Amino acid sequence: MPHILPEHDDIIRARAYQFWLEEGRPNGRHEIHWQRALASVQAETTIPDVVPVSLAAAPVDAAEAPSDVSLIGGIGPKIKTQLAKEGISTLAHVAALAPAALAKLDAKLNLKGRSAREEWIAQAKELVAGKAPRARTDKARAK
Repeated sequence: MPHILPEHDDIIRARAYQFWLEEGRPNGRHEIHWQRALASVQAETTIPDVVPVSLAAAPVDAAEAPSDVSLIGGIGPKIKTQLAKEGISTLAHVAALAPAALAKLDAKLNLKGRSAREEWIAQAKELVAGKAPRARTDKARAK
């Protein structure tokens, strides 16, 4: 993951503000907007010296990477819909969330700690990196 430099703070702040405006200025979603903005800036910022060798050796084409959040074990159609209403619609969105932001989202959706128990962030990062889904039923859907 590229390092974000202090001079990127203004860019992240402006992008988070734009996400907030685009969603109709909702209350209580600042963490999610910040995490989405941070992820988008990280995706645009390339610093080859800090990319782990394992990731540099096997780049995944974004067009080939799956994006369906229901590939994460524990996310079915109902939770997928709830997440979409909160602005989380791709694996990259889940992978970019900070654990604290996901915990707040978990509490808001009354998931009772499910996201942490089932390691949604770790699963999303694995899927984005090109690994197969953990659940057998999802492995067939990912192909």
